[in-house]
Amino acid sequence: MGFLSMDGVSPARRVASAVVAVVLILIIGYLFGLRGMRFFLVPTGSMEPTLLRRDYIVSLTERTYHRGDIVVLRDPTEPGAYLVKRIVGMPGDILSIDGGALFINDAYASEPYILEPMMISLNPPIEVPDGQIWVLGDNRNASEDSLTWGHGIYLDDVVGKVRFIYHPFSRMGSVVSYPLTNTEGG
Repeated sequence: MGFLSMDGVSPARRVASAVVAVVLILIIGYLFGLRGMRFFLVPTGSMEPTLLRRDYIVSLTERTYHRGDIVVLRDPTEPGAYLVKRIVGMPGDILSIDGGALFINDAYASEPYILEPMMISLNPPIEVPDGQIWVLGDNRNASEDSLTWGHGIYLDDVVGKVRFIYHPFSRMGSVVSYPLTNTEGG
C-alpha cells in the first residue's frame, strides 16, 4: 500500500506532476525562445487558396529558407505590420514571368498552388540580389508582393516559416511548403 500525504496525493504522483511541469516549461522555452514561435492572423486573401483571410497561423524561425516556403515577413510598406507570402526566388536566381507562368533561371516552374495564372509579366528578367529573396502571394493577381514593390525582401525581414493553422478549427493542421524548382530541377 502506497503512502499518502496529508492532502491525499501520493509522493509518486507529486514527482510525476513536477516532471510533466518541467517538460512543458522546457518545450515552451524551446519553441518561444530558440525557435521564435509567433502567432499571426492572415490579413488578406493574397495567399488564397493556401491560406485564407482570417486564418490564424503559427510561424517558427528557421536557420535557412527555401523556394516554396510560406513565410511571415515584415511589411516593407507599413512599419509594424506583417505579411504572409511564398518565397519564389533566392539570392542569385533569375526570375521572369511570361504567359502567366513563373520561370526560374530560364526554365518553367510548376506552381500548382496558385489561384489562377498571373495576368502580369516580369520582363526583362530580374536577378535576386545577395541577401534578399523574392516573395509572391499565391493569389498573384490580388497580392502586394515583390512584383508590386519592384524589389525583394531582405532575409533579415523574414520572421519565420508558417507551420500550422490553429483557427478556424475546420482548417486546423500543418501548412506544408511546396518544393519550388524549375523543370530542370534548379
